[in-house]
Amino acid sequence: MRSHIVLVLVSASPLALPAAAQSWRVGDSSYHIVARDLDQRTPAGRAAMLTRVERTAARLCEHEPLTVDRRTCAAATVADAARRSSPLRIALAERGTSALAAR
Repeated sequence: MRSHIVLVLVSASPLALPAAAQSWRVGDSSYHIVARDLDQRTPAGRAAMLTRVERTAARLCEHEPLTVDRRTCAAATVADAARRSSPLRIALAERGTSALAAR
């Protein structure tokens, strides 16, 4: 299994990309993820960003032949991105707290 990196780009420029473009591939092992439309200071904004990162990680790992390998690859990619991004770490913690509260 290869290591994958998800690059997070928060663009302040509204002219950089169309609003519909949330991510694009850069090379074989990375994506830029646009988050200028999200307020990552709020739980909803962080959750939306986490969802974008998880979807992108799944796309990066779709080359893996087995489902378990794709899931492992995607989880490792999300964890790597979270190590580099405070809002993603908070979003993962908030998701974990919500799951525990729902039990």
